[in-house]
Amino acid sequence: MKIKLFALPMLVLAGLLAAGTAAALDPAEEERFDGYMQLPQTELARVAMHQLTSKYPDENWQQYDFPDYVFEDVVTEASYKIAVKEPGLLGVANVSATDVVIPCYCTCDKFGHANLLYCFYKNGDPNDEFDRHGSICSICMRQAFLAFLWSELGADHEKIMDGMEIQFAPVVEKYKQRNK
Repeated sequence: MKIKLFALPMLVLAGLLAAGTAAALDPAEEERFDGYMQLPQTELARVAMHQLTSKYPDENWQQYDFPDYVFEDVVTEASYKIAVKEPGLLGVANVSATDVVIPCYCTCDKFGHANLLYCFYKNGDPNDEFDRHGSICSICMRQAFLAFLWSELGADHEKIMDGMEIQFAPVVEKYKQRNK
C-alpha cells in the first residue's frame, strides 16, 4: 500500500513536469520566436499569410464578407484573416485582463477597446461587424501577426505576453500608465 501511495504523487509530478516541458519552446522554436520580432511588417504579414494558408488550406475566405479596405494590402488582409480564424487568441468581448487576453498597445483603449480583438471587430465581438481600426494601425496588425505566429510555434499565453512586452516595450509602459 505504501508503494502505491508513493507512486501516485510521483506520477502526478511526472505528468506536471511533462506538461510544462511540452509547453516550452525548443531552441529552434525560440530562435523563430525571436526572429519574428525582427521581421519588417510586410514580411511578417507574408509569413502569417503562408501559415494561414497552410493551416486552413480549404478555407472559403469569401464567406466572411470582408469590407473592401481589408484587401488594400497583404498586411491588412492577413491581420483580418487572423481575426476571423483565431478570435479567441486575440481577445474576448468585454474582457481586459491580460492573463486572459492580449491588450492592444496602440492607445485605442482610450476609445473603449478592451483588448486586441476590438481592433478588428466592433465591441470585440466576432458576431458583430468589422472595425476599421485594425486596418489603419500598424501596432494592432503587428500584434495580431506575432500572437498568431508565436501561438503556431506552441507558445502559451504567458510566453506570448512576454514577447509582446519586449516587442512593444515603449508603448507597453504608456499603456500600463494609462490603465493603472
